[in-house]
Amino acid sequence: MKKTITAIILTAAAVFGMTTASYAQENETPVTGSAKAAVVMECSTGQVLYESNAHQKLPMASVTKLMSLLLFAEDMAAGKLGFEDTVTCTAHANSMDGSVIWLETGEQLTAGELLKSVVMASANDACVALAEHVAGTEEAFVKRMNTRAKELGMNETNYVNCVGFDNEQHYTTAYDTALLCAQISKFDCYDEFFTTRLDYVREGERAAQLLNTNKLVGHYDGLIGGKTGTTDAAGCCFAVWAKRSDMLLAAVELGCEQGDERFDICESLLDSAFAGYEMFSPSVDSSKLTPLPVENGIEKQVDVRVKKLVNSVVPRGSAQNIEYGYTLCEGFTAPVSCGQTAGRMTATLNGEEVFSSEIVTVRSVEELTFWKSLMMILSEIFHL
Repeated sequence: MKKTITAIILTAAAVFGMTTASYAQENETPVTGSAKAAVVMECSTGQVLYESNAHQKLPMASVTKLMSLLLFAEDMAAGKLGFEDTVTCTAHANSMDGSVIWLETGEQLTAGELLKSVVMASANDACVALAEHVAGTEEAFVKRMNTRAKELGMNETNYVNCVGFDNEQHYTTAYDTALLCAQISKFDCYDEFFTTRLDYVREGERAAQLLNTNKLVGHYDGLIGGKTGTTDAAGCCFAVWAKRSDMLLAAVELGCEQGDERFDICESLLDSAFAGYEMFSPSVDSSKLTPLPVENGIEKQVDVRVKKLVNSVVPRGSAQNIEYGYTLCEGFTAPVSCGQTAGRMTATLNGEEVFSSEIVTVRSVEELTFWKSLMMILSEIFHL
């Protein structure tokens, strides 16, 4: 299987004037074993640091629930769902098989208890009960899932159910799943659940044990969250994200053959990226940003600034070799608008661009007309 190291930036980053390029790097190649697809992405920049068949459409089993959890988190952030809300189990939720907490029709639990069951034990009945609670029906909730996927740029994903049951029209890619991990990592409402190894819901004879399906919990430095998934069609899948220093990575594998192998694969993806890359924060040499002359303006010159400074990921130890370039226009003819392009700042590594941003004006400058000249003269006389 051919493996390449690439650096891809999310489309949204282009709004900030940032570009990156791929890097030839002799890092240790991650071990992806029997996985059909794998990727590791830096979440804040969207840069892909390693990929193998990252855009191949594949079933993903219960990794599906990351989108369900994202929508629940967004509903909580919007005040539409709370941990203490009472959720009533429907007959449809009760009909779920696979991983369940044995909800009975009409049974009531809090949303917090159900969310914990989804995160830790991948409970299908709990996930469907929550989906019906917030959207009315699972079908309506799935429509929300697909809409949100498109909004996030997950253009190679389609959901048919909210839990991950096999269906030919239910699929995603490793790349799209990494985008999803990056988005859900912005919420901390599940952090305790993601990192708890064992817990329970209910008490007494009907107590249900919740054993976290993520075997990296308690064993991987910087682990924040993750979700497993297993079905006959999908094989063994895993998505996980972890942070060390200022770098937040998401690792995804889809379709490996053995349950434990998926953890080894994602651990290898994370280890390779953490060891081989680091965050680069561009710095501005203010002496290069000299004021530019303005012809026929009420002011003779205008100050400029770099429009947006955005971090990127570079091979570890290479930051000292990055070279900066500043290109400025000769000046303007009034009127000049605030934020008008005045040039460009770039940073390159071994001839490849790792950062680029417009240089823009910091304020507007009006044209110097006869009447404005007269008013300025009168103002000076009155002031005197």
